[in-house]
Amino acid sequence: MEFYEVKISDISLTNVGFAVFLRPKDSDDKRVVPIFIGPLETHSITTVIDGTKPPRPMTHDLMLYMLTSLGATVLKITIEEIIDSTFYAKIQLRKDEEIITLDARPSDSIALALRANAPIFIAKSVLDETGIIMKEDEIQGESISSEKKIQALPKSNLQILEDTLENALKTEDYETAAKIRDQIKKLIENS
Repeated sequence: MEFYEVKISDISLTNVGFAVFLRPKDSDDKRVVPIFIGPLETHSITTVIDGTKPPRPMTHDLMLYMLTSLGATVLKITIEEIIDSTFYAKIQLRKDEEIITLDARPSDSIALALRANAPIFIAKSVLDETGIIMKEDEIQGESISSEKKIQALPKSNLQILEDTLENALKTEDYETAAKIRDQIKKLIENS
């Protein structure tokens, strides 16, 4: 299987939710692969890009702490296939001389790879099947992260986060609610 190393070219709130856009690194290939992710995974990824250190470890921070405490290192992540519009990724670890490969969601894999400074790869077949060429002005939504700078979501998108917060409270998912509350607070402060 042939792979391309990729980088995050953008993270946006689109009309159908958050998407991370992956683009081949060190290549003239202009295609990007949009992968739709949840608001918590978006927050987890953007905090690393933004250099924000939460007061307590987030889930992906904890994952990395656990792996390193057990003597394992993250070698790379690979996004290997897409089946019925669902992307499948693998995390490759090294513990001593053993290579361990774990199935994972791309969003979790990306969040972990960023924390571990591990490379992210995408299969050529996935890039060929899902890669699209987009001009900057064609992105449907507001950029919340880019290679240049993290930008705040406009107030018109605040309702999306407030609705997500309300759902988290209804389901008594207080950890998620606290994270979304903090994200809303940050949006209001930056607007």
